[in-house]
Amino acid sequence: MNRLRGLSAAVVVLLLVGCTAATTPAPTDRPTAVLTVAPDALGWASRAAAPFSLTEVAGAAFEGELWVAGGLDLARAGSDLVGVYDPRTDRWRTGPRLPNGVHHASLVGTPDGLFLLGGYVAAPDEQPSDGVWRLAPGAAEWVAAAALPEPRGAGAAAWDGERIVYGGGVGPAGVSDTVWALEEGQWSVVGRLSRAREHLAATSGGDGRSWFLGGRTGGLETNLGTVDVVEGAAARFVGEVPTTRGGVAAFWWPAGGACLVGGESPGGTNTEVECIDADGGVTDLPRLQVARHGLTAAVIDDVALVGLGGPQPGLFVSDVLEALPLGR
Repeated sequence: MNRLRGLSAAVVVLLLVGCTAATTPAPTDRPTAVLTVAPDALGWASRAAAPFSLTEVAGAAFEGELWVAGGLDLARAGSDLVGVYDPRTDRWRTGPRLPNGVHHASLVGTPDGLFLLGGYVAAPDEQPSDGVWRLAPGAAEWVAAAALPEPRGAGAAAWDGERIVYGGGVGPAGVSDTVWALEEGQWSVVGRLSRAREHLAATSGGDGRSWFLGGRTGGLETNLGTVDVVEGAAARFVGEVPTTRGGVAAFWWPAGGACLVGGESPGGTNTEVECIDADGGVTDLPRLQVARHGLTAAVIDDVALVGLGGPQPGLFVSDVLEALPLGR
């Protein structure tokens, strides 16, 4: 049975993580979106529950499996746990533990292994980290890799087929719009997002483009639906998805583009799954069964997987895993 657990509303207000004070941004002109439902999408279905309940996790597809690393538990402690889900058997196993507990990090699968980037480390003031850790294929432990140029928490990263691209998040100077790329062991600035933001999501189709979606500049009232694409040494604004939200995840779907899933808003957590293509056209996929934020998403063998996350805004956790056949 899936387990959804949380704290009282009074405690939740005190435990919102990764938010900085900000004024409500000016409204952004939003193109009219035509919403359609993919004809071959049958709806989300439950899969085997994760072996732990967490929110603010990092996740990625790697070698045909879904890897989930780090996150927050109900004690507000950063987790060092790693879970690996095999969609062929509908079973989870334990992966090598992280060197330290971390939450609001990013996880990226590459031909050279998995990379865990940034996040908030377990410390009294939970400052962002510049740490990058690599798990080589078949390895039993994580090793240090080239650190981010600055500490970052609640940013987002993707593998664009040639390099790791990391954008946004919270750094020493506050919420950032900077986008970095890791090539040949060196980080460099490759552009700036159209809006500085944190709690955003990133995905890629492996074609040299990385998509950055959603996020916020501070509290839930500053949520955005903004979508940018980073290609080469430049970032450009693509459009907006209809539902503004932060604490989101994203996956790539060739038929519809970059898909933003879940999140949290002033009215609660989100079930929406909205995809946007390079021309700004929006496709609406079936909604999640369980609304969540701080979740992870990936596609393996044409099936979208969405795991864990909090079912209510604030510090709530779950072990939920859902799957959606996308078709070719």
